[in-house]
Amino acid sequence: MVSRRYLRSGKTLVLAAVALAVLWSNPQVLPVNKPSWMPRFGEPGPPTDRQQPQEPLPRNLTLHLLPHSHSDIGWNLSFEGYYHTSVRQVLRRASAELWSDRARRFTWGDLAFLDMWMEDEGDTANGVLAGADAALTWRQVLKELMLRGQWEVVGGTYVSPDEGLTTWWAHNTIVDAGHRTLATQLNATTRVGWQIDNFGHHNTVPHVLSNTGYSWLVLGRMAYRDLYDFASKSTLQFEWRSSEHEGTNGLRTHFLAEHYGLPSTAFDFDHTNVCDEDVLLGELQQLARRHVRQYPAHGHVLIMMGDDFRFVRAARAFGCLDRLISASRKHESWRDMKLQYSTMTEYLDSVQPHLDAHAMRVHGGDFYPYQDKPVEQYWSGILGSRPYLKWLVRDTEQIVQHVEALVAMQRMRGTRAAWSTLELHLEFCRKQVAIGYHHDAITGTCTDDAFADYVERLRTAARVALRIGHVALQPVDDAEQQISAAYNADQHIGSAYNTATRDVDNAARDWLEIAPAQCTDSACVGAAVVVTNTLLAAQDVVVRLRVHSGSAVLVDETGVAVQPVHVQAVDSAYSVEFVVSVPALGARGVVVGNRTLYADAPMLRDQIITAAQIEQTSLRAELHQGGVHVRLRSERNGVVRIESGGRVVRHQMRSYFTNPYVQSSGAYIMHSFNLMYSIVFWIFGGMLASGLALAWLVHVGTRHILWLRHVRVPCSPIGANGTSTAGSVVAAAIGSVCGAISVLYAAQKVSVDRLDDWTRGHGVFLLAAPVFCAAYVVGGALRWRKRRACVCVASTALGVFLALALGRAWQSRAMTFRSLQFTVEHSDVCSTARAQVTEGTSVEFRLCADTPYLLQASTLVHAPNNREIIARLQHGRGRTLELFDGASMRQRRASMWTPVPGTFYPAPLLARLGELSVHVRQPVGVSSLSAGMLDVLVHRSMTANDFRGLKRPLIDKHPARATLFVDLRPDADPVAVNNRVNTPPLAFVLPPHANISPHSALHSAVPHLSLVGIRAESDSVDMRLLAHRSTDISMHELLRNTAGAVRVHGDWSLCNVSAVQRTETQASHVHLRSGEQALFRLQVDYDRISGLSEKQHKN
Repeated sequence: MVSRRYLRSGKTLVLAAVALAVLWSNPQVLPVNKPSWMPRFGEPGPPTDRQQPQEPLPRNLTLHLLPHSHSDIGWNLSFEGYYHTSVRQVLRRASAELWSDRARRFTWGDLAFLDMWMEDEGDTANGVLAGADAALTWRQVLKELMLRGQWEVVGGTYVSPDEGLTTWWAHNTIVDAGHRTLATQLNATTRVGWQIDNFGHHNTVPHVLSNTGYSWLVLGRMAYRDLYDFASKSTLQFEWRSSEHEGTNGLRTHFLAEHYGLPSTAFDFDHTNVCDEDVLLGELQQLARRHVRQYPAHGHVLIMMGDDFRFVRAARAFGCLDRLISASRKHESWRDMKLQYSTMTEYLDSVQPHLDAHAMRVHGGDFYPYQDKPVEQYWSGILGSRPYLKWLVRDTEQIVQHVEALVAMQRMRGTRAAWSTLELHLEFCRKQVAIGYHHDAITGTCTDDAFADYVERLRTAARVALRIGHVALQPVDDAEQQISAAYNADQHIGSAYNTATRDVDNAARDWLEIAPAQCTDSACVGAAVVVTNTLLAAQDVVVRLRVHSGSAVLVDETGVAVQPVHVQAVDSAYSVEFVVSVPALGARGVVVGNRTLYADAPMLRDQIITAAQIEQTSLRAELHQGGVHVRLRSERNGVVRIESGGRVVRHQMRSYFTNPYVQSSGAYIMHSFNLMYSIVFWIFGGMLASGLALAWLVHVGTRHILWLRHVRVPCSPIGANGTSTAGSVVAAAIGSVCGAISVLYAAQKVSVDRLDDWTRGHGVFLLAAPVFCAAYVVGGALRWRKRRACVCVASTALGVFLALALGRAWQSRAMTFRSLQFTVEHSDVCSTARAQVTEGTSVEFRLCADTPYLLQASTLVHAPNNREIIARLQHGRGRTLELFDGASMRQRRASMWTPVPGTFYPAPLLARLGELSVHVRQPVGVSSLSAGMLDVLVHRSMTANDFRGLKRPLIDKHPARATLFVDLRPDADPVAVNNRVNTPPLAFVLPPHANISPHSALHSAVPHLSLVGIRAESDSVDMRLLAHRSTDISMHELLRNTAGAVRVHGDWSLCNVSAVQRTETQASHVHLRSGEQALFRLQVDYDRISGLSEKQHKN
C-alpha cells in the first residue's frame, strides 16, 4: 500500500516542475518582464502586451506602406526559372500600375533580375500603357518612374550575398558590379543598403558600404535574443560600426521588427480576392501598436507590404491598397493617423530629423550565429551544405580575380588588346561569381535544379575568364570570336588552368594540354607555357602538363633545359610536372619545343621518372619535401598523429548523427543532439525512478529483496537511515555517474539504427528492462527510502545535463573505430599518404614542393544521409577562434553552455586557434568545443525538411573534396601565408612565338615612375620604384604631392580601393586599409617623387 506521506511529499516535485515550466515558457504567459538571457519557447517576439500596458497610439502617427517584392536569385527554381515564371510579370505589371497613378510607390532590391529584364526587354516597346505611352520602351518607363520617385531601387549590390561566407574581394566586387549595372542600365544610383533575407549579418558589411557612398542599411534577420534586446529598448534603429575595422564610419541601420513579408495572409492579394477594409485597417493598427514601441519615438511606422515573388497580380494589390488609404481618411479611429505609400528613402528621410537630434545606439559587433527561434534553431547547417558549390564559387573567384589583375598589368604595360571587349566579358564573369555568392547559392540552400544552374554558370565564367587571360597575354585579331566560343559548354579550355584546382569529378582539369596539332612525334610546332602571378611576392608553383610527343623538350626563355620533376607515359601522351619560380606581379615562361631547335635539351621520353615509390599499407608514414619532415602515426578511432619539428597535431574524421524523427536538421538548421539524448535519458530516468520506487514500496522494513531472497543486506546499510549524510552522498554519486554514463553510452556506443528505434518508441524494452531491474536491485539492496531515491534520480538528471553541456565533444562520434592503414607515395613533386576511413570517405595527407611548410589534409567525402561530417584537429590549448575574410581577423569564442550548432562560425579563408593555423580554399564552418580543438564542417546530407522555405530535403550525393592547409610553423604570419594559398598562379599555353621573357608589373617599360604596387599598412604605403628603392610615404603626403595625378584603374585593381570619390580617370581621395592592395599608374614627374622619397629618408 502506498503511504499518504509519499503522496504528500510528491506535491513538492509537482510544484517544482510547474515552476520550471513557467520559467522556461514564452514571456506572453508571464505577468512580469523576463530577462533577455532566459530561453523562451515558441516564436520570439517584441515586448508583449503583458509586459507593457496598452496605451493609445501616439497622435500624428504616419504609417508608411512599402510595396515590394523579394526575389531570390535562384532557390526552389533556377535564376532564369524564376524570371520567366514570375519576376518578369512582376516588373512589367508593377511598372504599369505605377504609371497609371503617381501616388503609388514600389521598391525593388534584386538588381540581377533588373539587369536580366533590361537585357531582355529594356529596349522593347512596352505595348501595355495607354495611348502614345505604349511606344515607350521599358527602360524609358522605368527611368521616368525613378525620376518621379515612384520606383526605387535599393541595395545597389548585384545580389544579396551571404555575409559570413563571402570574402573581402567578393564583397567589393558585388557592390561595384551592382553600381555599374545600375548606372549602365538606368543611369541611377542608391544610398540605401538592402540585406533583408541574409542568414545573419556580419560587421564587414557596414565597413564596405560606409566607404562606398551608403548612408542607410536595412536588415531583416537578427537572432531572436538580439531582436528581443533591441526591441525592448526601442533601438531597432541604431548606428552600426564595424569593431574590427578601425576608423570606419558608422552606418545608420534600420532593422525590420518582423519578417520582411506581409502583415498577414489577408494582405496576400496574389492569392486572395477579398479586400475587407475594416479588417485590414484593424490589422494595420495592431501592427502599428506593436512597432511604435520598438523604434525611437519619431512618429513614423514602416509597414512592409510584400513578400517572396509577390505583386504578380499588381492591379489587384494596388487597387486594394488604394481603397485602404482612401478609407483611412474617413475612418474615425484613424483621425490622428495617416496612411500613405512610401519608398524606403521617403520613410528614412521622414525619421532623419528626429535621429539627428537624438543620440542613437551604437553597435560594434555583428549578428551571428543566426537563431530565428529558441530551442537550438541555429542556421549553422548553411556552413556545410553543398560543399562542392562552395568550392566551385571560390575556384572561379580565384580565376576571375587573377585575370582581372592580369588584364590590368598587361594594359599598364601598354600591350595592344581590345580592352573594351575584354572588360565586357570580364564583367560577365564577375556577375556570375556574384550570383554564386547569393545567400541561397553558396549556402547550399537550393534545389538540385538551381544547384545545377549555379554550377553551369560558374564553370562558364571560369572558361571565359581563362580565355580572357589568353587574349590579354597574346592579343589576337579575333578576340571576340575566341572569347565567345568559351561560352559553349562543349568548348573545354585545356590550354589554361588554375594551378590550385583539384576537381573531384574532373569537370575542371588540373593540368595543361599541348594539343596534338601543336606537337606530335612526327611534327612539333611547339608552344609556350606562361605562368602568371598576381601576388606581391614571388611564388614557386608546380605546373602539370600533358604532351603528345616523346621527342619534345622543355627549355626556359634563354634556351636552357628545364629539368622536370616527374615524367610519365600516360596512354599515348606524356604527363610532365615541373616547378617554376614566378616573380611578384609577373610572369614566367617555358617553351615546349622541337629537339631540332634545342639540341642540348633532353627529350621527354629519355626522362621518364617512375611515378612514385609506393609503400605498402602500414600504420605509420613519413612525408618529406623541401627539408620538411612529417611523421604520421595511426591511432585508434581513426586518429592520425601528425608530428613535425616538435609540434604534434591530431587529425580525426567524425560525424554528427541527425535523427530525422527528433528535431530533424535540414538545409538550414543544424540541431544539437540534446533532445535526442534527452529522450534516451527520459526512458533511462523513468525506468530508474520506477525501479527505485518499487524497491521502496515493497522492501521498506525488510532485510531482503523480493524475488531475490538469496541477496542479503546488512541491518544498517548505507543510506537506510534517513538522517545519514553518507547515504545522500552515495545516492548522488550513483545517480551522477549513471546519468553521465547513459549519455556517453547513447552518444558513442549505441548504433544509429537503435537510437532511431528508441526515439520512435520501438525496442525500448532493451533499454528499459535492464535499467529497471538494476534500479530495483540497488534500491532494495541499499534499502533506500523515498528521499534517497529522489536524490538519486535528481542527480542522474544533473549528470545528464552536465554531460551534455560540458561534454559537447562527445556528441559526435568517430567515423571508424579502427586504426587507419596508409598507402604512401613519394615523388619529387609531392609526398602523399592516403587512407580509407569508410566506404565513402577517404583522407589524404600531402606535402608538396611549392609549399613544403603547409601540410594538405584533404578529405574526399560521399556524405551518407543524415550525417554531418567534420574534420577534427587538436593542438595546444588555444581557446579563442580567429577568422580571416581577406580584410581583418575577427575573434570568436562561444560560451561553454552554448549548444554545439551555436558554436560554428563561418571561416571564408583562415581559421586560427592558438598556434594552430588552418587555411582553406573554400568557405567552411569551424567550431572549438574545448581548448585546442578545432572542428571543421566539411559535408552534410539531410532527408528531413526544416521548413524554412526550401520545398525539398537537401539530399546531397555529389562528392566533395575539402582540403585543409595546416601550417607547420608556429611563428608564421597567417595572413601572408593565406595570401599565398588563396592567390594561386594561372598557367596558359600560348603560341611558341609569344613574348615570354620574365617580367614583373613592378618593372614597367614606361619611363620613370609609371607603376607602383601598393599594399596598405595602417596609414602608410610601401612604394616600389623603378629606381630600385623602397620607402614609406604617408597617404597624406602622397595625395598632397600628386593631387590630381593619381589615376586609379578601379576595375582592374588587385583588390577594389575604398575611395570617397572613385572614377575611371581620377581619384581625389584614396583610402587604403590594412589588407587591401591595388595597382596604380602615377603620371607624375619622377624627380618630384624621388625628391619626396629623399626627404622622407632624411626625416
